[in-house]
Amino acid sequence: MARKINFDSNTLLNLKFSKNVKGYDAFQVDSSLDKVVDDYRFYESFYKEAKDYIAELEGNIKKLKDETRKKDIEIAKYQKRLEGIKDKTNVTSENIDLLQRINALEKALYSRGIDPNKIK
Repeated sequence: MARKINFDSNTLLNLKFSKNVKGYDAFQVDSSLDKVVDDYRFYESFYKEAKDYIAELEGNIKKLKDETRKKDIEIAKYQKRLEGIKDKTNVTSENIDLLQRINALEKALYSRGIDPNKIK
């Protein structure tokens, strides 16, 4: 849950204190508040940098999840295609060459927007 910051650096800078009979040393109050404002400016910049970095990381995570999904689909296709070959003892280089050719042709069909699995 996000926490709302009560003051930003400008609000702190423009704070006004009421005068009191005993009062405080104005220079001391001003110098203390200047330090507080400096801290807040640092925190604001740190917060903005962290927020931007988190947004960048979330974008990277989404991109990597999409890539993983695509790779999982591709792996499933290869597993289905190769499951019959691993059972046979006569796997030849010709079979592998045919698979590579089929793969290239399927990629060409996909690039043209045609799903080769739907062609019968």
